[in-house]
Parts: sequence; structure tokens; C-alpha cells
Amino acid sequence: MNDVIPWVGIEGVHFGSLRKDVRERLGDCSSFERSPGDSLIDYYPSMGLMLHFDRADRLDFIEATVESELSFSGINLSGRPFGEVLDELRSNSIDFVLDGAGCVLTGYGIELYTPAPDELDIDVVGVALRGLMDSRDSSDASDVVIDPPVSEDTLF
Repeated sequence: MNDVIPWVGIEGVHFGSLRKDVRERLGDCSSFERSPGDSLIDYYPSMGLMLHFDRADRLDFIEATVESELSFSGINLSGRPFGEVLDELRSNSIDFVLDGAGCVLTGYGIELYTPAPDELDIDVVGVALRGLMDSRDSSDASDVVIDPPVSEDTLF
């Protein structure tokens, strides 16, 4: 598992890193533009990572699929039922707020996505990580979309 470091990123992928440095560290990726005029997103399918960069080409947002095997405080965050993840967060005194897409871990810059947040037996399929300097509006976590380019073969 790859442990999330709140507001910093994950091992080898830290917020504020230059795109060229991340590419050197992680290797080959495919890049795509989510919307016309947006910065390119670097997609590492085998690692389950979609990395977003700001206008200065510095990492400012991470989307992760189940393949990333992200964990936080020893809790596997995705690829298992949403209800189990919530129970484990509660038992470890990690505060969260439910929203229309899953939940936000309060004060950690971590968001969980499930396609059916009202159905606790449905797996968490994505994790979003924000840096302290994230230029996105973090007030509406439900705007987080975890989907790879259309040309990629995925399960969701």
C-alpha cells in the first residue's frame, strides 16, 4: 500500500513537484486534457494515478484509482465497501463529512469517491488528494471526478 501524507502527497509524488521531475521518477504516462484549455493530466494506469499540475507545471492535485492501493493511518482507502472504510475511520478517530460523492476526511485533504454513497456495501473506487496550495475550490468536494480518458479500459 502507498501511504497518504496529508497535504504532502504520497511517497515519490509530492505536491509542488515539477511535472518533469515527477515524470522522471514515475516513468512513462499518457496525458490528456479533461476540458479544452485545461492543463494536461498525466495518467499512470498501472499505478492508478492521475496527476494534475498548475499553470507553473507543479503538482497540485492527485486522483487515485483502486490500483494505487492508497492507505491512510493503516486504513486501505479504496477497493472495499464504503461502509467498512467509514467504520475503520471512525474507530481510528478520523473525522469525515459525508457528501454526494462519498466523504471528505476533515483536515487531511483526502476525499473518497464511491458511485453510490448511500449504499454502504458499494466499494470506494477513487481517492482525491489536495495539497495545501491547491488552487481548486475545495468547498465543494462533490465536484471531484475520478475518471480516466475514454480510450483507457477501466472498470468504472
